Amino acid sequence: MPITDRVRLSATCVRALAGAALIALCIGIAPARATTYAPVTFKDLIDKADVIFVGDVVDVRPYVLRTREGSVIKTRVTFSVADPIYGTTSVVEVFDFLGGEMNGVGMTVAGIPKFKVGDHRIVFARNDRSINPIVGFTQGLLTVERDANGIERVLTLEGAPVSGPESIGMLARPARISRAASMRLADFRARIAGALAEAHKR
Repeated sequence: MPITDRVRLSATCVRALAGAALIALCIGIAPARATTYAPVTFKDLIDKADVIFVGDVVDVRPYVLRTREGSVIKTRVTFSVADPIYGTTSVVEVFDFLGGEMNGVGMTVAGIPKFKVGDHRIVFARNDRSINPIVGFTQGLLTVERDANGIERVLTLEGAPVSGPESIGMLARPARISRAASMRLADFRARIAGALAEAHKR
């Protein structure tokens, strides 16, 4: 792509996203920068999510979206739903995120989570149109990994152990437990089910 096209795309990105105040870089691939968000609690995740599930990323596909202001890059992430906990009965869930890389042009938005095929995740998401459907930007996206004994355990997106739902919202603090002691997926799912039942009583 000619450099003039790169500059034009960059200017378009800036105009389209300035109101969001979340732009990191619209040309090339931006280096990672520290980003902070208002912490969310487990109750926030339950109350704000339209859909909750455990699933695997099966496709990550960037595309160009034409708008009145110009063109922006978005990334469509497709999940195979292994456990539809709330708000879905589908075997597939698809979400669009602002930013991505296409044809040598990268558009990075601070705080947008990254995905790759094979990621095993617990997802708390909204169905409304937004630059990032994950509740709490990255906080509503948890990692599931098997330990040495084959037990599925819950970690933050950054790989920090989750001792229990109450630790969500305090995840910026240094972890004080080992990954092997992180909460079991089965126990975490039971806590989600209990919290949903309690929320529906209100």
